[in-house]
Amino acid sequence: MAKKENSRILTDETSLPFIRQRYVRFQLKPAEYKSAASADCTSSSLSLERPSFRLRELNAKPTLDWPIRLPAKDPRGITMGRGFESWKKAREGKTGISGNWYSIKTGRMHACHSLLEARLQAYFDMCPFVLECRTQYPSWNRDEYERYYFAGQPFPKTKVMTIDFMLTLSIPGVPHLVYHGVSAKPKARISEVKTIARHEREASAIWSWGGTHEVMDEFTISDAEYKNYLILKSWFLWTDIESRMAAALDIALAVKRTRSQGPLDRVLPMIGGRLGFRGSCKTSGEWGFRLMRRGKTRRDGWPFLAR
Repeated sequence: MAKKENSRILTDETSLPFIRQRYVRFQLKPAEYKSAASADCTSSSLSLERPSFRLRELNAKPTLDWPIRLPAKDPRGITMGRGFESWKKAREGKTGISGNWYSIKTGRMHACHSLLEARLQAYFDMCPFVLECRTQYPSWNRDEYERYYFAGQPFPKTKVMTIDFMLTLSIPGVPHLVYHGVSAKPKARISEVKTIARHEREASAIWSWGGTHEVMDEFTISDAEYKNYLILKSWFLWTDIESRMAAALDIALAVKRTRSQGPLDRVLPMIGGRLGFRGSCKTSGEWGFRLMRRGKTRRDGWPFLAR
């Protein structure tokens, strides 16, 4: 007797408009993503070519509201927010050191299959462009799925390709959410033929429904920056973020206006003390009110850096 194939029905997506032209609102030119200029989505500002941009190159100055509000599902019908479940659990990692990492933004655990993925997840959790990060995101061929669906057969799990991260981005000047896939790969392996082919499949699959894609390696985030994020995340774990938002904005505006000279370790406590705040300093950085400088590791007393 033949062994039954491991299978699982994903979701009923047959009614979703997977026609590329219907997702023209996603298709801004790469330069428009990078500059985050005021995009009006006119025909002259749209491109049907697959865009390419890097998250680290975005030069807008976003600020996030709390709590973060997301649609119930993305354009493919996959759940967003706390209800999302990684397609592959942490225990299913094969090569790297796997683990579950808590996200401040989503309030749930993220399954990471390597320390590189955990490193990037910390950055996404602290990046004000990122509304949500979903790890081990499932992707599959639309035509194949339809054939199985209309034949009344479950879609084989082996035909599902997972993407390390699917980010939901909010970019100032872009009047819609941007879905951005990220593949984590050690730099030494990025140029391998199999790796290039895999990343091309991922990028093509994401672009078929209007998303973008990029590859990040261990040098995308420096050691000092990663340590800063871990320190800040440890502070956020016990912080009532919503109650600190107004204070964080006040501190950021005061820092911007101040004429005080000297290192930030002196200026920031002075301003915070004058306003009667302290714990809101870290909220001010992560939510985009101030930008964190990435060159140095912070001491435990003040893990906040700005420029």
